[in-house]
Amino acid sequence: MKYTILTFLAAITLFVLSTSCQLEEPGFSGTSVSQYEQNLFSRMVALGDNYIAGYQNGALVAKYQQYGFANLMALQAKNNNFKQPLLAYPGLGSESLSGIGGVLELKYIDNPETPNTINPDPVIRPVLFSDYPDFNINDPFIADSIRDYPLPYNNLAIPGILTEDILIATEKIYSISQSPLIDVVLRNPAAGNLTALQQAMVYQPSLVTLWTGTYDILAYAIFTGQGFSLDEPTPVDEFEQHFTSIVDSLLKTQAAIAVGNIPDVTLAPYFHAVPKVVIDTVTNTPLLDENNNPIPLIGLDSEDDLLMFPAKQAIAEGYGIPQGIQNGNGEPIPEEFILDAEEVTLVKQTVNGYNDAIESVCGIRDIPVVDMYDLFNTISNGGYTLAGFTFTDDFITGGFYSIDGIHPSPMGQALIANRWLDVIGSNYQASIPYVDIPQLMHELESYNTQP
Repeated sequence: MKYTILTFLAAITLFVLSTSCQLEEPGFSGTSVSQYEQNLFSRMVALGDNYIAGYQNGALVAKYQQYGFANLMALQAKNNNFKQPLLAYPGLGSESLSGIGGVLELKYIDNPETPNTINPDPVIRPVLFSDYPDFNINDPFIADSIRDYPLPYNNLAIPGILTEDILIATEKIYSISQSPLIDVVLRNPAAGNLTALQQAMVYQPSLVTLWTGTYDILAYAIFTGQGFSLDEPTPVDEFEQHFTSIVDSLLKTQAAIAVGNIPDVTLAPYFHAVPKVVIDTVTNTPLLDENNNPIPLIGLDSEDDLLMFPAKQAIAEGYGIPQGIQNGNGEPIPEEFILDAEEVTLVKQTVNGYNDAIESVCGIRDIPVVDMYDLFNTISNGGYTLAGFTFTDDFITGGFYSIDGIHPSPMGQALIANRWLDVIGSNYQASIPYVDIPQLMHELESYNTQP
């Protein structure tokens, strides 16, 4: 990080001037994009948390960041200069705080150690740092030019942060969420000790895409085994206060603004991939009692309780399984692996409260809202059919979610990009072409096998 605040600000001014000149030059290929549309997306900035950062498969890593929906939108608008804090493989994510590894990978569709399964038994593991000795967790960028880029990144979204952190966090140690990716994205103090919002504003953006609030709920709902968590979601009135402050500050930039609302996170496969009944370890099908009925796991008190994906390991160790059955220890599944019915209700109420606040704040200010709540619901209620394929919330095979069971896959990101392009286009008189889903599907045929 070789630049100072003075060079940082000077570089921004030079960038704004030079960008407007560059936009007058021809050279874009493919579908035509007008000069106005190029200008609209020329200094696009993304703000928010996990979803808009391009976080996939449990980590932030360049391999998947390039398929984040914000970057896909920029490319559709012929903006090839949408800068992101691209991280080298295996990246930083949910397994990194313990020093284990980075991005999650699907090692096997069906576990070779259980060859007689009727239903596949997938094996998902983090890519170990030990397998990539050149990866530096303290300098994770894919290149020095990315680390030393003299402007704020265009993508200033930070995985694992609360909405308030957009306003106040300059470094991890000065944040509420304590996300280590704050330091990676903001690069303070060398960048002048500016928050994500301040960096976005000083960038003089032409378009701001804001999608925040999801982690204010996820930090309560999910079990990570380590790191930051909340005893309750950020209260709705506090979220509305922080969200309003962010929006009102962005309005001062005169940028076009689009905002995403909050999906119902309880629909994610992370909360549905592990069956609530005892599974036969040979066939990977429900184990039946003497009356041919599935055997319920111990510890689930309501049919509305949700079982989180990490419970799979606890069940493998015998928790939740009655004594005398397989390796059952007769102990209930630990509470941290269960989102009980009351907690589910609280999460859903908070999602609705946030979305009411977003609708109210943006409605008064004439800011368009992209209905992500509706898109994620559609995926979970019958699916979304396009180009002969139906995207569903099925774990691994559904196509919409990545293998962490929470964050959208590259294909899911493409569907999201098209939804945002539609709203931005209709509200700001732009006709940016949609991401070509069939072409992207072809391109991504081998993306899971290449680092």
